[in-house]
Amino acid sequence: MFSAFSPAWSAPVSSDIDPDWTLVSDRNDIQVYMKHRDESRLKTFRGITRFTLNDEYSLVALLNDYPSIPKWLHFVDSAEEFGRTSPLDRQLRFTTQLPWPLADREAVLRAKVTQTLNTEPESVMITLINQPDALPPNNNYIRFPEMTGLLGFTRLGNHEVEMTYELILDPGGYIPAWIANILLRDAPYFTLERLRRIVNKPEYQNHYYDYIDLHGPGRPQDASPQAAPSPAPAP
Repeated sequence: MFSAFSPAWSAPVSSDIDPDWTLVSDRNDIQVYMKHRDESRLKTFRGITRFTLNDEYSLVALLNDYPSIPKWLHFVDSAEEFGRTSPLDRQLRFTTQLPWPLADREAVLRAKVTQTLNTEPESVMITLINQPDALPPNNNYIRFPEMTGLLGFTRLGNHEVEMTYELILDPGGYIPAWIANILLRDAPYFTLERLRRIVNKPEYQNHYYDYIDLHGPGRPQDASPQAAPSPAPAP
């Protein structure tokens, strides 16, 4: 069952965006913000969109479908789980395929899921915590020396959610600032555009997982912690 817990990262609704964030893209109901200086090694972006989510468990099914993650997570070409302490606390490895002449990167992360029920608006968030030393070095990739972030949504009512994708990262190696800014502008836009489209596909509907007691639409009326979770859909 989800813990009712307010994480250090909290995704505000779009009307509460800090003025330090700069809007760099607003198209197809997706807003992309940046919050960094061009010369800074740390790059920060946030993407926000709103859409109807009639089955919140469809998002769980989508995130469990590791082979299909590259279909919606922009620049990512592989995703794998290499450890977990619980279904809501996992260790993940992602690899990226960047345009030539940039070297490909990899991220080694801890992903922790929480649901906040004691404040408004209610939210479900995956907090991403960098763990660059959790796996041996891989000479085929530059490992992100720093990366933290979140992916999740707040409930707005009537099955509408506001989805947020945010990262603070040091890409490592050499990437010209102007290229980095273009990549970071594109990453949240295409990720959210694909996610909101794919998550509503039929293969991700009507899956229930007993380790997550989501309080939004899609929860079966007879759901109980003892019910067997349905498997993730085949890619």
